Amino acid sequence: MTVTLKNIQDEVLKPFQNHRQLSIKESEMMTLELLTLLCDDEIDKGSTLKYVAKLITPTTYDDLIEERNLNHLCGYPLCGKPPERNIHHSESALHHGTSGVMASHQNDAIIKRFLWENNPYAYLSKFCSKFHFRCSQFYQVQLDENALFSRTGIHLINDTLKNKDDDENENGAYQVVMFEDLLREKSTEEDVKSLIVGLKKLGLHSSSGDTELSEDKLLEDELSQWLSDIKIVENSNPPLMGDLEKEN
Repeated sequence: MTVTLKNIQDEVLKPFQNHRQLSIKESEMMTLELLTLLCDDEIDKGSTLKYVAKLITPTTYDDLIEERNLNHLCGYPLCGKPPERNIHHSESALHHGTSGVMASHQNDAIIKRFLWENNPYAYLSKFCSKFHFRCSQFYQVQLDENALFSRTGIHLINDTLKNKDDDENENGAYQVVMFEDLLREKSTEEDVKSLIVGLKKLGLHSSSGDTELSEDKLLEDELSQWLSDIKIVENSNPPLMGDLEKEN
């Protein structure tokens, strides 16, 4: 099953339509329901994931990635594939085989974080590909860090309780751009280079320890390849007469 906007509104938001401001307890309940819904299945389309952006924080998104991985799914919510390297079974066996001492668990967490930050292929344990790793990174860095209970009207389905301020919030602080959409707009070499500059400003770079020059070249090659792949998918059923057909 794929998760649609209607699923989110009916199963997550519907119980919280009585007022414009969520309490702390209500925001926690809503977050739990959202994670439960999204951890087992993929979201149907990008516009739905954009809608979700106003309902989560970067920390909640980290939790979602972890829950999806535990269910053997790529961390990117638009994907239904498993991570390239699923390590949770071995990690679980390791933890259950220990004495359960808290210090040991903390050491495991420190080691895991160190390995993640210094292994250029660590993303494969959470995502199906580097492309979805980048898509996920790009989405997460745009999420607002303010708690849900401090956001006004973001959970309302109908317009009856909304006002102009709510619309401005949704069109501003909680609006995100999808990496896939951005990449589709970049068609020239200069566009790709400008995108690289933007990604570096957001902190989306490799952790492989490469020099800045080689890292830029690697990212440029990746973006060019992904752009080509997107164009191939979008033109999977071209006109029989090619561009000549467009001129008629």
